[in-house]
Amino acid sequence: MAMQVESLEILEKAGVAPAQARAFVRAIEIEIAGASDTLATRQDLLEVKQDVRAVTQDVLAVKEDVRELKEDVLELKQDVLALKQDVVALNEDVVALKEDVLAVKQDVLALKHDVIAGKHELRQEMAELRGEMKAEIHAAVGGSTRQMYMAILGQMAVMLGFAYFFATHLR
Repeated sequence: MAMQVESLEILEKAGVAPAQARAFVRAIEIEIAGASDTLATRQDLLEVKQDVRAVTQDVLAVKEDVRELKEDVLELKQDVLALKQDVVALNEDVVALKEDVLAVKQDVLALKHDVIAGKHELRQEMAELRGEMKAEIHAAVGGSTRQMYMAILGQMAVMLGFAYFFATHLR
């Protein structure tokens, strides 16, 4: 790179020694030459612009995905809420069922108690009926036995009467 004469003249008019002026100008030219690699060109800016557009599109796609995910999360939350309500209702049904089972158990116990009490009453009544029937049977048998003995005695008397009649008249 060629050293600019105007730059040297400006520095010399400012009272800078010619050797120092050359050194300053040379250092500045080196920096400018090195800086040209770091300066952006129009092509570089167009590439960056395209990259920014691509990133913007990616960001928009991610935003859309996030929006869809939010909708899915909301649906999932609604499903979970509905499931919680179903579980609460199921728990209420279970509690009611437990209460019904307890009531049935109590009814069964009361029925069992009634059956046992009825069984004892029935046994007592059967024992009383047995006693009464034995008394009636004894009374009936006693009366029948007496009547049978009386009938036998009556027939014996009749037979003895016939025998006496035949014995006295046939002789």
